[in-house]
Amino acid sequence: MGTWDVGPFDNDTAADFGGDLDEVAEGEREGIVRSALTRVIDTAAYLEAGMCPARTAHR
Repeated sequence: MGTWDVGPFDNDTAADFGGDLDEVAEGEREGIVRSALTRVIDTAAYLEAGMCPARTAHR
């Protein structure tokens, strides 16, 4: 069952990203989030949820 709502972690992509963060060492999390946010800032086009840099930041 998919998760969809208006909250920051109320959709599958955001929930998966949060879950992925839980799986990495605590010391790596800041770098992953910083990298994701930097990639979003540097993106000029519309971000589709499936292509969101946050979702692929550490892969």
